[in-house]
Amino acid sequence: MAAVAIQPPVAGLHLLMPSRPSLAFDTAALEKSWEILSVIHRYRTPAPEGVADRSDEGDLKFLSLIYGQVRARREIQLILPAFPFKSPNRKHKTLGALPDKGEELAMAHLNGLCAAIMDIYEPGAILTIASDGLVYNDLLGVSDSEVYAYGEALRQLAQDQGFRHIQFIRLRNLLHWKEDGLLDAATYERLANDFRQRLLETYTPVDYDVAASIKSDNDVCATYRGYIKFLTKDLEHTFVEGGSKKAHKGNISGIAKLMLSRGKAFAEAIRTNFPQHVRLSIHPSCGSTKISIRVLPQARNLITPWHSVPCFTIDGRVEYGMRETFDNNSEVELVSRDGRPWYYRYKSDLYSWSQSVEFEPLYPCGMMIRPTRPMSAEELPMHPLRELAQENSPLLLRAFQDTKDRELHVRKAEEMGTPLPWKFGLILEVKDHGTETQGLNNVLSSEWMPFHYDGLFKIKKEKDSEGKDISVSYPPKFQFFTGMTPSPKDTGFTLFSPSHLVWHYLPTGYTVEQLEKLRWTVETVSFDQAKVTDLPLVVPHFAHQRPCLRYHEPWPQEKTVFDPTKVTVQDVPDSAEVCRVIDSLLHDRRVALWHAWEEGDWLISDNFTVMHTRSSFTGKSDRCLRRIHVD
Repeated sequence: MAAVAIQPPVAGLHLLMPSRPSLAFDTAALEKSWEILSVIHRYRTPAPEGVADRSDEGDLKFLSLIYGQVRARREIQLILPAFPFKSPNRKHKTLGALPDKGEELAMAHLNGLCAAIMDIYEPGAILTIASDGLVYNDLLGVSDSEVYAYGEALRQLAQDQGFRHIQFIRLRNLLHWKEDGLLDAATYERLANDFRQRLLETYTPVDYDVAASIKSDNDVCATYRGYIKFLTKDLEHTFVEGGSKKAHKGNISGIAKLMLSRGKAFAEAIRTNFPQHVRLSIHPSCGSTKISIRVLPQARNLITPWHSVPCFTIDGRVEYGMRETFDNNSEVELVSRDGRPWYYRYKSDLYSWSQSVEFEPLYPCGMMIRPTRPMSAEELPMHPLRELAQENSPLLLRAFQDTKDRELHVRKAEEMGTPLPWKFGLILEVKDHGTETQGLNNVLSSEWMPFHYDGLFKIKKEKDSEGKDISVSYPPKFQFFTGMTPSPKDTGFTLFSPSHLVWHYLPTGYTVEQLEKLRWTVETVSFDQAKVTDLPLVVPHFAHQRPCLRYHEPWPQEKTVFDPTKVTVQDVPDSAEVCRVIDSLLHDRRVALWHAWEEGDWLISDNFTVMHTRSSFTGKSDRCLRRIHVD
């Protein structure tokens, strides 16, 4: 690998300095480290208002840690103290004492952060969640047994959902207290107070002054204010009628200071035991010693799932708030899973089926629909599915019977709308045909595909306003897939990226209004040597009029053994830069659903609002999908 020597910047300065060896950096490893740090930055939050941003200091520290791991080709190690227990105010804030859809979303979001690092760095990343529940629970009236049950449920949830980039540690691991011994509920409760005392005795700095720290340290002050804010609601049920509000307020302040003191010991334990880990935090900070991040997707502020509940809109967005807010909103309803409150959603007739099904929002987009009793796909109501797909795609229909029946697939497509045959017929079997393209470029191959929408090259000749012949793209409205085989292990994913999430995560300097003014050109020797110009980059949706991205990822020859595709954004100073921003967002794990096919899956996707692609897989494997276009 190439290396660069770092020398004194002023010519001749080395003659005045003590003799020392030059510093040699592995430039490839350094560049990769910057890329990895940039991925983490996508999830970070800015410094609090009025606090000087010192994230440059933190970046130098964390870059050094990442660089050492990259040079050694090791996993990037991240650590996050979080997920303590549910707020004790279950009447007004949360749905109960156990994890709900909010925790699932948060862990999916964090697992996606690590997966995004793996996308650019093969060894990947591991996030260690250090539960700080036992550090604080006794101060808030939460029992040790509830802390244990919450932690166990989190671990089971991570296992069930396949969050393989996340691992957990308990307080005893920081104390090295018989780490290999069984820690069942009874043992945990018996030793909980001993764990707390050992932590404070071992890791509390000598002569630590909480009040002085609040005054002198902006990060501590921001955390203290955050504690006061959530404790006021957490402990409102402890306020005794007729008691002094001033005394209650003072009690909350005292608890917040105790939490800061214990938190100091916990942070010191983290620092001592995990010195090579990138330190993440749920609390706002100046960024000099930790990277503050949002743990919930689409969240506008530093809210956590143990202090809130999620509520899903019909169009696939998610809001977070207190239980009492949604309980008092007549437009929303509570959804339960396995007999337990799970999340809120806005009411809609699209969920009111005569058939017995359950709806489960997927991260980061789309929805899974499953039967609650044995049910044939013949019973599926296609018009509600069509309308629901227009709002929140893709729709994954799993565990229904008869889905591999070819004639049933066609009949249900006809119920949904007008099936649109192409030159290959009504149904395209998408599988690896080697170098036989059938004029479809790399669609029928095993290599990675560019992001695109179907029908870009379905061209009609029309006259423009001046009477000139022009080529116009007429894409179908929907894709309707059948998964004939499961995805090969850890590969062969289909990625779906909806426009509303692309817009949500647009970087500074880009707006939807600006992009709506842009047009682009695409050309390739495939698809009958297609060249289409003046394509709008953003179009209104045919049903609800919300802005939709219409785009094809540039695909140069170095990315394919088939025909390249050239894309140019017209009338901008730097077309490549605009494409780079869009491409990055489409592949962003906060935006793209990585769907692994199971045999018999049906999937419906709105081809206007959702872009899609396919990851590569082993050539000549039996991966096979059937696809019908529906208008």
